[in-house]
Amino acid sequence: MQENGIGSKGKVLPEQRRALIRQMIRQEGSVNTEALAERFDVSYMTIWRDITLLEEGGNLQRVRGGAIMPESTAAPEPAYFSKQTVRSREKEAIACYVARHLAHDNEILILDAGTTVAAITKYLTQRNLTVVTNGVQTILEAMQHTSSMTVMSCGGILREPANTFVGPQAERFFDDLSAHTFFLGATGLSFPEGITDPNPLEIQVKRAMATSAARIVLLLDSSKFGVRSLLPVVPLAAVHEVVTDNQVSSADVDRLVEMGIKVHVVDPAEPCPSVA
Repeated sequence: MQENGIGSKGKVLPEQRRALIRQMIRQEGSVNTEALAERFDVSYMTIWRDITLLEEGGNLQRVRGGAIMPESTAAPEPAYFSKQTVRSREKEAIACYVARHLAHDNEILILDAGTTVAAITKYLTQRNLTVVTNGVQTILEAMQHTSSMTVMSCGGILREPANTFVGPQAERFFDDLSAHTFFLGATGLSFPEGITDPNPLEIQVKRAMATSAARIVLLLDSSKFGVRSLLPVVPLAAVHEVVTDNQVSSADVDRLVEMGIKVHVVDPAEPCPSVA
């Protein structure tokens, strides 16, 4: 009896194989050529021909070692600096709260490249921490506001307009890392879809970050709730804590708490004291 599910391994017809690859791209955002060859028990060149045909049909985009979701299927991504000005008051309040209560001396922290997460560094002026990131602006913020932190970056392919390092080098860097906490931002959080973002290359790096940290803390302002972007980032069940602002609905807070996630709700009207 022939199995045609994504998790199955064995010979299938070429049309079935390509249909499964399309399905994997839609669900995961990317595929690896070697893994596909092993899964379908065919040669590397056979998979590469499949990927080439699928790219010609607009189903995916070839990259080194595999394929990703074609850029044209994603919603347009605003530039980093334009995102900084959106709900900036809420983002600053969240960042200040995190620096005061969730970042501890002598820890290794992974910060993704989101604007809310990057804002944390300006409130860590006198902290003995190691900050690891793939965000160019996060690095610049850290260098501008503190001399006490050790700042590490992964390197890789510099991607605009997000000003982030992505690609295999960035992913391998975080795969080899061991950190205390990963502070994660996202485009949207919805139920049951979970945490979603628009760009497959960014998502692959975020997944590597998540597996390298003992704790995952999701930072997002209340406008992100109910928003669904292109692809899932990490399972919501993997998140330990969420920090958001006080415009979040009680129903959304209750759903997170029911999942065992601790929720911190901050008031943007409260002034942020200096963090030492």
